[in-house]
Amino acid sequence: MINLLPSEEKQKLLLEKKKKLIIIFGIVFLVGLICLILILLSIKFYILADTDYQKSILAQEQKSYQTTDFVNLNNTVKKYNIILAQLDSFYKKEIYFNQALDVITSVKTPKGLYLKNFSLNRNANGTIQASVSGVSDTRENLLIFKKNIEEGSEGYPNIKNPSFSNESWISPKNVKFSVTFEIGQNEK
Repeated sequence: MINLLPSEEKQKLLLEKKKKLIIIFGIVFLVGLICLILILLSIKFYILADTDYQKSILAQEQKSYQTTDFVNLNNTVKKYNIILAQLDSFYKKEIYFNQALDVITSVKTPKGLYLKNFSLNRNANGTIQASVSGVSDTRENLLIFKKNIEEGSEGYPNIKNPSFSNESWISPKNVKFSVTFEIGQNEK
């Protein structure tokens, strides 16, 4: 088809066509925006209604938990929780004497050497500081015992840093000795 309109008329028609398209797109955009606003408002009102409903249920449940039986039960549970926390703290600080004594007695003692006193203290790092004193009939037996403890510290990784007092080596006979060392916890 041949368009015989003058160019001014063609421009006017094209301009009107563009205006109509802009108006249509504007109306579609506004309708979509209005629909989106209405959808968001309906969601907001639904959520507000649901939260009010949940708050009322929560208030009813809180009232049911304020009965004297529940308050007494709650106080009892709190009291036992405090006791359990104290027991846990006590057991964390506990010294396992049987394990420490087992480590000490696992070191071979020669004949003529007698262990008399034991002192066990728990350090902050979880190890046990042990002090053992006793009497040996000869210095040679004490040297054997020292060797056994030092070998024990290698054979028994729980024994660490054995140290004999200087007075332990003065007398050749009837030696009164004292040794300190650390005992680590057994790996389980």
